[in-house]
Amino acid sequence: EGCLSPDVSSKFHFIEKGRAAGGKDWSSLVGYILCKSCHSRFERSGTLQRLQNRPLPPEARHCSYDGCDKPDKSSKFYMIEAGKTAGGQDWSELSGRVLCQACYKRFKLGGSLERSRTKPLAAAARRCTYSGCLRPDHGTKFYRIDKDKKAGGQDWSHIAGNVLCRACYCQYNRGGTLERVLERQPPSMSTSSDAISSDEAAWQRGAGHGGGSKRKAKMQKEEEEEVAGLNSLVRVACAQLHMSDASQSKKPRTNRAKFS
Repeated sequence: EGCLSPDVSSKFHFIEKGRAAGGKDWSSLVGYILCKSCHSRFERSGTLQRLQNRPLPPEARHCSYDGCDKPDKSSKFYMIEAGKTAGGQDWSELSGRVLCQACYKRFKLGGSLERSRTKPLAAAARRCTYSGCLRPDHGTKFYRIDKDKKAGGQDWSHIAGNVLCRACYCQYNRGGTLERVLERQPPSMSTSSDAISSDEAAWQRGAGHGGGSKRKAKMQKEEEEEVAGLNSLVRVACAQLHMSDASQSKKPRTNRAKFS
């Protein structure tokens, strides 16, 4: 009775007793003749029902979920049939109801029609409730914290119901706290540590890119200059001694009387 084209098919199948195609129970259809489409549907899913695929009449094209933003606007609507297991979800509580495509996909993926976690907040609620926030009214996005939230592996339960700006949300998601004081250091400590670390980093960078050989060459050059300076001093001292000896040898000799 539910076949859309009972007289049009490339193939028809007579259902005989003991049939087990697709691992389904065909006993209720023994003696029936099915078109190729209906036969394939039963072989695939064990039912001839196709309410989920048949377009609904205009008067039924309305999403029954109270929280739907656009219950009358959707490219497709779904009648939820009994026994539905799409997405591995339990659809029993929605049996007989109609859902728009957006709500249908949300339940299929997450097992819930609720969308409070992703729905944008109203303009009046777009303010960070953390008292330590530097700019509570500024942010590209605001988040209302759900009591069961587990993002980042953090415990969000004690701030459930609060609204956080993007900066504070990311801060908590990373470290499990909204406090930022721990990240700051006294100026003196940070300055000295930065200076040390920068020197060490410079030395490491140099060592990693031929810096060791440059330092060695520089030290060798300084030693050579020091030796050259000492040699120069020695030469000057020797020259002065030589000049002193020469001046003494040129003094006139005193004529002494010769005794016979």
